[in-house]
Amino acid sequence: MLTAEQMEKSCRLWDKLADYPANKVDDALNHLMASMRDWLGARDVVWVGAARMQRGAQARKDLQHGWRGLVFRHLLASPESYLRSAQAAREQDSNPAMTTCALAATTGRLRVHRLRDGFVDFEAFKRTPHYRMIFVELGISDRMFVGVPVNADAESFILFDHYRPGGRFSEEDAAWVAYTMRGLKWFHRELMLSHGLLLAAAPLTPTERRIVQLLLTDRTEGEIAVQLRQSPHTTHGHVKEILRKYGVRGRAGLMALWLRSG
Repeated sequence: MLTAEQMEKSCRLWDKLADYPANKVDDALNHLMASMRDWLGARDVVWVGAARMQRGAQARKDLQHGWRGLVFRHLLASPESYLRSAQAAREQDSNPAMTTCALAATTGRLRVHRLRDGFVDFEAFKRTPHYRMIFVELGISDRMFVGVPVNADAESFILFDHYRPGGRFSEEDAAWVAYTMRGLKWFHRELMLSHGLLLAAAPLTPTERRIVQLLLTDRTEGEIAVQLRQSPHTTHGHVKEILRKYGVRGRAGLMALWLRSG
């Protein structure tokens, strides 16, 4: 049972995120992760944008049921943490973690799991290289996994990490996270859209993401080129590729996608 104070904090967070303009989605994500980290007494928070890459018989043979994490963002992590995350991402095809497979097996509904709540066979998980690489060597004492479906082919995941020796997430923590996330499907849709993981044919490159954020303002292509120190020809080429990826004909069509994300 959530307290009145917890529900009020969630409501204030919803309102704050709604105030961010569409071109500031990265700042909004940082605010979301930092706020919930502080609520939970966690240390690092990781956001993962995932998409369904396979279907049918091919997906049924795949340990991750056709899903792959394509974009990873840490709130606060050491260089070693980034390296381990990158290694885990590279191993999705050959040796995905038990926890990753368990999350991929339950897509299509909002879910919150704690590492030791029966989500996976924890004793078996402790014997895996992934557990040693991520949890033992980095000193993570507990992790909470959140999966938020955005559509049939895109999901947003947030991972909360305790580093304090003996630190654990409680059932109450999980209930609060679930309550907060239920009010934020619109935000996760906008977040995935900004990375090209919702409607685009392929994820956006870092340069394309910067241009998309500027296209969502009143800047002209020429002004965008000046800000990014590119030639107008180079910027226009990027814009054409962005429009192609999103399947729209012009800037108005691109902006309309964000208007429908609420």
